[in-house]
Amino acid sequence: MNLVDRAFGASEFSDAEEPGIFTWELATDKVYADSALANLFGLDPEQTLTGLPVIRYLDRIHPDDKPSVAKAISESVITGNPYRCDYRVFDRSGQIVAVAALGRCFRDEDGNPSQYAGIVFPTNDHVQQDELSAHCSAALKIARSSGLQATADALEAILKELAKPMPSDVAQVH
Repeated sequence: MNLVDRAFGASEFSDAEEPGIFTWELATDKVYADSALANLFGLDPEQTLTGLPVIRYLDRIHPDDKPSVAKAISESVITGNPYRCDYRVFDRSGQIVAVAALGRCFRDEDGNPSQYAGIVFPTNDHVQQDELSAHCSAALKIARSSGLQATADALEAILKELAKPMPSDVAQVH
């Protein structure tokens, strides 16, 4: 792929793998993002281009990861230090996508935080677990349609267990 293709929209990434960029205007609490970030976070691309409140993005973060992500972003805004965080988000289909985010808060001439910019990209850390979950979900549908309630109950328990964060899966702030 040539440089022009890369600069003007062609990508070597699939839609699910494409990194997304954003800017957050702190005074208005609006995050402006490209369609790649919209896809990662399961949001409407037209709305992300015209700006959404930051809470709309935070709502798409896995509940177990949300506190550490919010803390890392807050610390970056307060200190001006770069932000780097690994966490999980829910895409449009409700699937969990492991991502890494990098960003930085910029200040106005008076030293007040004003703009925050960054990039979020999928890390594929959960590919095997997601595949296992997908197979278990398919087996659950078959068990239910076949009237195998004990098997369906067991598969539901497995899916609940797979949804729990594993020690290596929890959000890590760097």
